[in-house]
Amino acid sequence: MQRAQFLLILKRALRRVFAVAGVLATLAALCVAYARFVEPTWLCVRHITLSLSPTVRVIHITDIHFKGDTQYLEKVVAVINRLDADFVCFTGDLVEEAAFQEGALRILSKINKPLYGVPGNHDQWVIRSFGRLRDVFRKTGGDWLFRETILVPSKRVALMTFADCHEQTPPGYKRILMEHHPDAVEQVRGEQFDVVLAGHTHGGQVRIPFANRSALPIDIGKYGRGLYQTPCGPLYVNPGIGTFYLNMRFLCRPEITVIEF
Repeated sequence: MQRAQFLLILKRALRRVFAVAGVLATLAALCVAYARFVEPTWLCVRHITLSLSPTVRVIHITDIHFKGDTQYLEKVVAVINRLDADFVCFTGDLVEEAAFQEGALRILSKINKPLYGVPGNHDQWVIRSFGRLRDVFRKTGGDWLFRETILVPSKRVALMTFADCHEQTPPGYKRILMEHHPDAVEQVRGEQFDVVLAGHTHGGQVRIPFANRSALPIDIGKYGRGLYQTPCGPLYVNPGIGTFYLNMRFLCRPEITVIEF
C-alpha cells in the first residue's frame, strides 16, 4: 500500500472516530443537563397495594433535604393535598442545615392531612431540638415520633419507630414501622408489621443505565428502592423528594408513594 493511500484510509478512520466521539459527547452532555435540570423536580406518584381489602391509605414521603427551593416543595405539598389518603408519613432528612428548617416547616404546615414524621441522620446532626417540628406536625393533626408509639384510633393504626417496636399495641390495630434507615429491618427480631416505611438511600439518586447500581459515592445497601418482603413484613424504600451531594437525579425520579394496606 502506498503512503498516500494509507494516509487517506487513516484520515477517513479518524473522521469516523471523531464523529462517534462527538455523538457520544453530545449524548453525555444531554444526559447531564437532564439529570441536573429536569429529573430532580420531575415528581412521580406511585401507588402500592399490600392487601386485598385495604382499610388504610397513607402517603409516604422522605428525604426532602430542603435547601431553599420553595417553589418545588410547594409543588410537592400541592400534589399531596390533591391525593386521597388518611395521613402522611415522613421518614426523615428534612434539612441538611438548620437555617432552612423554618422555611421547610412553613411549607409543610400547608399539608391538609395529618403529618407524622421521624428524624433522619441529617436531622439529628443539625437540629438541636425537635420541639418545633412536633408543634408544626401536631397542628396538621399528626405528630413527631421520637422513640414512642403514636396511636391513630380513627383508623386503628399504631405508628412506631425501631426504638419502641417491641411495645404492645391494642388488639386489631395495624402496625406501621417508620424508620429512616431501611437496614433497621435486619435488627428487628420477633416482630411483625403491616408495612415498614424507610428512606435514606435516595434510590441511588444517579443510577447507571443497564446496571442495578448507583453512581453516587454512598452505599445504598441491600434495600435500595421499592418494595421488599422481609421477615418483619413488607418494606417500602422511597427514593425521596430532594437530593444530596449532587443536585442531580438520573433514572431515579423523586417520589410520593401512596400505600394501601
